[in-house]
Amino acid sequence: MKIKQANSYRPAFGSIKIAEAKNYIKNIETPIAIYKLTKNDESFLNYLKDYLNFSNMMSKLPENMCEIWREIFNITITEAKNSQNTSLLAVFQNKAVAILNYTENNYKYKVKSVCSWPTEQDKKVPYAGKTLFAVLFKHFLQNNGKYIDIDAITNGPFNAVGKYMSLGFKQRGGENYILAMRAENENIAKTVKSLDEFIKITPVTDNKEVSLFEIIK
Repeated sequence: MKIKQANSYRPAFGSIKIAEAKNYIKNIETPIAIYKLTKNDESFLNYLKDYLNFSNMMSKLPENMCEIWREIFNITITEAKNSQNTSLLAVFQNKAVAILNYTENNYKYKVKSVCSWPTEQDKKVPYAGKTLFAVLFKHFLQNNGKYIDIDAITNGPFNAVGKYMSLGFKQRGGENYILAMRAENENIAKTVKSLDEFIKITPVTDNKEVSLFEIIK
């Protein structure tokens, strides 16, 4: 994925870097920066939506699966624009690679949407999505959250149910290709302990607002 700034979009300062992560797989380090999006990032989100070409990203995926993936991405962009949500962006080597949106109310959390994508054809960044979940989980535990809900689609290009189960979520029911899942505080604490073994997160606390157009290449 390559992002080039266009005159039709209005750069604005709004994103705040909240963490630096280093993931380790077979002794290979993958650095990922985590940004919290704000209302001033809508122009960047529009730009990202217009310029990502999902049909060229995963050459082995059937076209119908690429379309579902694109739909998930579009929903994620829409949710990221919703001021009622908290939205996290993962950046690897100056490339946007994943977004996670969630809400919290009375210590109850809901993941509204999450999506990751390759930086180049057939090359996804290892644990980009898991890194966003790790940041969310740590925040959840610090606030003594009760549980986190998430909906998993069962007809998508990847095994969302299996991925979420590996993060401590359990099935609660569902219909029409959507499965409701929930992770309780105790399960999330266990998951964080496991994730800490290969995802190292360092909080950033300067709260400096930046323009993503100056970061994403």
